[in-house]
Amino acid sequence: MNMIFLNTFVDMLQYIDEEFDMLVGCIERGIIPDLEGLAQFRCHLEVNFTPDPDRASELRAIGRPSARLGWCGRVWPQLRKIAAIASGSFATSVPQARWFLGPNVDIHSQSYGASEGLVGLPYEPLDLNQFKVLNKEVIEFLDVTKDESSALTQAWEVVVGKRYEIIMTTENGLWRYRLGDVVQVCGFDPRNGTPIISFVERRGAAMRFSEFMTTEKEITDAMASAAPGTIGGVLEFAVAIDARKPPATYGFLVELSGDLGPEPDLASQKILDALIESNPRIQLSMDKGKLRKPTIRIVEPGTFREFRQWKLEKVTGNLGQIKVPVVLNDAESVEWISKKVVDEF
Repeated sequence: MNMIFLNTFVDMLQYIDEEFDMLVGCIERGIIPDLEGLAQFRCHLEVNFTPDPDRASELRAIGRPSARLGWCGRVWPQLRKIAAIASGSFATSVPQARWFLGPNVDIHSQSYGASEGLVGLPYEPLDLNQFKVLNKEVIEFLDVTKDESSALTQAWEVVVGKRYEIIMTTENGLWRYRLGDVVQVCGFDPRNGTPIISFVERRGAAMRFSEFMTTEKEITDAMASAAPGTIGGVLEFAVAIDARKPPATYGFLVELSGDLGPEPDLASQKILDALIESNPRIQLSMDKGKLRKPTIRIVEPGTFREFRQWKLEKVTGNLGQIKVPVVLNDAESVEWISKKVVDEF
């Protein structure tokens, strides 16, 4: 099974879970559901469907996806892997996806690409954030620690452990792009010396306060370290400036993958501790009264799936191209997600 982003797979399983009875009923009767936008296609699609009451009985016996671990392995016994992008912000979907898939189905990394072209292929498919740079396009590296006018580095000049922004010149047309992706060099392929890279964050995707800024990776790492023992498993999240009262702070909007965790009231402090560890200036702002503890607002299940659909209806494109940034700067998007809040800590 292949798809662009792993959260698309989780969205699909959540939809099946919500509409399980309707979907099984359609399989049993051999019909296409009467959903909005399908009217003109139903007559063409239904000729390829025949009633399958035996399959419907099997599915009812298995139950809906949320009913048991490894639902996909039971419904599709021959399924062995799913290939999707699962690095960066999409990594939060991995635990939920593994729960749906079960122990006998692996998650494989997809290629590392952009709309402009292909950057790399998985170096070790089961390592979801390690890619071998390809030479189909011309890939150069911009050292993020140096002045941009003197920081351009070729593939054979990169240093293991350093971070770079990807610069791509396309094979077709020789168009040159700054992709905005920051990667870290992990090593080199021993067969031909090609760099092996991992995605770190989007360049410039940071939260800026009066005296400091916090990068996307620092925010993601803080949530990953604090959530498991406090609010529980996180399916997806975004963060925006919370200025509902002074002083402003980090406002986390979080969709959980299951039940609320054991100590949600501790989550804000643990996230703050992790952020301070990565940037001591945060503590100085706290001491001056220019920053307060982060807020954590839990949104109802399915919020980010519905948000992607809402975004899709506002733009031209397809669902596979709709990404939810870790740092939300769009006031309209923040307002939309905020309406789905069911709890706050």
